[in-house]
Amino acid sequence: MKLLSQKEALVQSALKNVPGLQLIEGFLSPEECNAFIISLEEYRKSYEIPLIYRPERKRSLKYRVINGEDIQKRLPTIQKLYESILPTVQGVTNQNIVPLKNRVVGVNINFTPPGGAYRWHYDRNAVTAVLYLNEVDGGEIEAYPDYRFLLKGARSSRLQGYVDRLLRFGIFLRLGRKCVIAPKSGRLVIMRGDRCLHSVRTVSSSRDRICIVMSFDFADAVFSQELALDSYLYSSQRYIAKSDPNYSSR
Repeated sequence: MKLLSQKEALVQSALKNVPGLQLIEGFLSPEECNAFIISLEEYRKSYEIPLIYRPERKRSLKYRVINGEDIQKRLPTIQKLYESILPTVQGVTNQNIVPLKNRVVGVNINFTPPGGAYRWHYDRNAVTAVLYLNEVDGGEIEAYPDYRFLLKGARSSRLQGYVDRLLRFGIFLRLGRKCVIAPKSGRLVIMRGDRCLHSVRTVSSSRDRICIVMSFDFADAVFSQELALDSYLYSSQRYIAKSDPNYSSR
């Protein structure tokens, strides 16, 4: 079992006091997590789960995902969980948020395979809840909460993309508060995803890291890059655009 460094362990134990990122331990019991895993194993016997691979220089995107439309059709207990968790997320964030209108994105199940990871990014939506179903070596969420300089009225602009990339340089990262959150069955991570720079470290275990990702936003939210980003995140076909799908090319 890989151990977190002493510094990372201390940061993890203090996360309840971090603005923009909160932990709830034991949100699901081990038995509840295991029941979900069994249902997902049955799902995999009948349906292919696409592998998404987008190579990046520092940390690539490599994972399998069940999107929200497939969950709504074939995994009703997970859809019900997404709907029932809303009061908890609203209470923790003190925000009047709602489930996403985009059903593909609203609730997903991510399988990060051995050697897989998730690149550095900000979320399109205001709040993201990540619920771990199992414990593996590696696969920690690495995050910098409340670490973004948002340009007014231009969150999907090319200029915003430039500012966001600039903040990933080490000289600026030292100004943020780094949090490392290890996978643990039943652990719920709630973050202000559009203001938290985050990624998933490489899974070093021989098993998939499995989590349920639930997204929420304000009722009037609009994301102009929705179609391009959905293709990037959910289609196993090669992504040929040269620019980051989170931002406009203009």
